[in-house]
Amino acid sequence: MSNNFGIGKALLIGIGVGIILPIVFIFAIRMGESKERNYVHNGVLTPCTVDTVLTVGGKQQVSVVYQNASGQTIKAKAILNKKVRAGDTVEAYVLASDPYEVYYPASPILKWVLYGIIAVAAIAAWIPLLAVRRQGKIDKLAAQARAMNKKNDWNI
Repeated sequence: MSNNFGIGKALLIGIGVGIILPIVFIFAIRMGESKERNYVHNGVLTPCTVDTVLTVGGKQQVSVVYQNASGQTIKAKAILNKKVRAGDTVEAYVLASDPYEVYYPASPILKWVLYGIIAVAAIAAWIPLLAVRRQGKIDKLAAQARAMNKKNDWNI
């Protein structure tokens, strides 16, 4: 590790990537879980047929059609958390308060994978600080050894 990469930069990386970034990501995931809980607890699981799929930048914008309790056909925006094609059938949650949006929950495995990635990033962010701290101890020991050599003037 070079001498110009000091403890200040390592601490900045540790705090930024090791604390702040994980907090932001966990907050975003928890907000998504809150929306999902609302749909699952208050919504009705409804069979929907994928009507249109528009792919923009790798993300799909999907609309579905379904029949509500009174038999009306409703066209709704879909948040599906999976790839689909026109004509596919999915079971998604519909809220009575917003019949023009349906929601298909994300896989629980995906959430745990995201939490794992965040944990690894948070731990890895502290490695530069530990390395700089260790280098500082090695430098200090080397300086002490040089000082002892000068003091004792060992001529062997």
